[in-house]
Amino acid sequence: MDHAVSLAHSAQCLKKAIPMMVKYRMPVTPINYAIWYCYVQGSKPALNAELDDVIAQQQTCTQNKAKEIFDKHLSEDDLVFFQEMADRFHGTMEQVQQDISITLGHSKSFTTSLVDSQNELANLANVNSFNEILGCVERLTDESVAMQDYAREFQTKLAVAYNEIKDLKEALNLSKEAADTDPLTGFFNRRKFDDDIQLFCQTYSEQADEGVLAVLIMFDIDHFKRFNDDFGHQKGDEVLKLVAKKVSQNMTDTLNVYRYGGEEFCITGYFTSINDIMKFADKIRLDIASLAVRKKDDINSKRAISASFGLAILRPFTKGAVLIERADRALYIAKTHGRNRIEIAPDI
Repeated sequence: MDHAVSLAHSAQCLKKAIPMMVKYRMPVTPINYAIWYCYVQGSKPALNAELDDVIAQQQTCTQNKAKEIFDKHLSEDDLVFFQEMADRFHGTMEQVQQDISITLGHSKSFTTSLVDSQNELANLANVNSFNEILGCVERLTDESVAMQDYAREFQTKLAVAYNEIKDLKEALNLSKEAADTDPLTGFFNRRKFDDDIQLFCQTYSEQADEGVLAVLIMFDIDHFKRFNDDFGHQKGDEVLKLVAKKVSQNMTDTLNVYRYGGEEFCITGYFTSINDIMKFADKIRLDIASLAVRKKDDINSKRAISASFGLAILRPFTKGAVLIERADRALYIAKTHGRNRIEIAPDI
């Protein structure tokens, strides 16, 4: 990769690369940035060909495969360079946006000042300096007209640049959102959960309020494998979407929901009492239990959907791994005690 590139060229490469990362649901990581940056540059045809093959087969490129492509065609020096360039680019975007706003204000003020000066000189009536005044007026008029033309052109260019930077930032945000989201359910994904659960525990420990309970709810769909085995994987996906829709209808701003993996989900959030937690979880359980699916054109194949729940209430200074283990244990108890039920993890 050519490291002697301008920031403008880097911006153009990123602008092309980011939509492709969004399209193929690849998370925002330095390695993914690097291979797509190289891809749009076209400097390594072998990398492009391999990435094209992977996308054609899988409609995405997993992190492991991306690392494999990176190791084969790029180097750690490329990764360091790219990270530095990306950091510099992000910082420059912020600075340029500030400069644009300031410059737009200055150019408008300068234009107004020129017009005011022109009007003031044009109104002078000292006959003894008539020629000087007239010459000044003519000169200032010419300069003012030229400056106004320049200011209008400059403002237009700045506005275009501002919009391009804004679009690129939105694309970056979109790629980050896409990287955090499970495409089937619309919930946050496992990678996002792994990041958030540590912050969830830390924040509660630092700001513990005796009137608020923090909880991790883990639940999964009962006998999910049977839906796939008997009805096919498309029907299994339909079950996941139906469950996700019911869960979404119960969510509030104080709650986050994640697809933990396969048919298993997690919810983190805050409640005022254990009773409120149980009511919330039981509402979701009953909503899911109201669902059913059937085979196409087979009215006798109807099968009910249900889910089992494990709850773990967070205690201050508990690690994320411990909280997950407790909720998972409660979920296991719910499964072994008959499914379609809720169990609360005992304090350790």
